[in-house]
Parts: sequence; structure tokens; C-alpha cells
Amino acid sequence: MTTLVVIRGNSASGKSTVAAGLQRRFEHGHCAVIGQDVVRRQIVRERDEPGGWNIELIEHIATLCLARGMVTIVEGILDADRYGAMLHRLADTAGCALHYGFDLTFDETLARHAGRPQAATIPPDQMAEWYHGWQPLSYVEEVRIDSSWSRDSIIERIHTDILATDRLR
Repeated sequence: MTTLVVIRGNSASGKSTVAAGLQRRFEHGHCAVIGQDVVRRQIVRERDEPGGWNIELIEHIATLCLARGMVTIVEGILDADRYGAMLHRLADTAGCALHYGFDLTFDETLARHAGRPQAATIPPDQMAEWYHGWQPLSYVEEVRIDSSWSRDSIIERIHTDILATDRLR
């Protein structure tokens, strides 16, 4: 049995940081992180559009990682309308699927963005175009992460949830 972890939220919410911190909790070769931005922007260099090839590629990469028995983390904005069906298929494929979503205000998003290197090249008006608020998935109830959660508490919660699913199998 394998574990899929989906971490979604608006830009600058902390998804990539949490995914990287979580991956460090596992031995090398036991946990894969598939970042939407890495696949979309770096591997295929395409816009985030409905039906984009990055969606199919994320699914294939995640499926291969799950087939190898890895804890597989898919993280990104992962707009519910564009990515929801793919995430649902992955959840059905995995032995266990855990879903987490950042639910932050736009002001909180801007505050977090201000502390990132990208703040020098991505202005607040661009962040506003990308901000969509809470977008729940239709097939599952996500653990909703608000601004009261620290980075470490999020990582600890998800890690504990993964270990609990392993014990239940």
C-alpha cells in the first residue's frame, strides 16, 4: 500500500516549504515531491491552462512513484477545476490519500510572499491575479490549514498522519 499526500493552496502559502520539510523526515528514496511549478514551469514550460500537458505529466510521475511504494507528495496551487479530476484518479490509485489545503487570506498571502526571493520580481498585483481563495475539492474533505498553524506544526501533523496510515495497514 502507498500513501499519496496532496498539499494545495495559493501562491506563497508555504506548500513547497512544507513538502520539502516533510520529505526530509524520510530516508532517501522513500518520499517523492512532485511540485506543480517544477513540472509546469521548468519541465514543460507551459502556462497553467485547462487541459495542460503538465496535468497529465504530474499524474504519470506520481503514479510511477506510488507504484514504487514511495510516499508521494503532490504540491501546488492545483486549481480544483483544472487538477481535481487528476487528483481524484491519483487518490483512487493510492493505498491511502491524505489531502491538505492552505486557506489563507490575501493579506496573509502577501505577508508570506514579502519574505520570499520571488517578491523582488512578482509584484502584489500579479499575486492578486493568482489568488483564488479557498477552492475545495469535490471528492474529499481536505484538512484546512489556516494562518494559525506554524510550518513545523503542519509538517508534524502530516508526518504523524502518514505514520498512522502505515500502522493501520
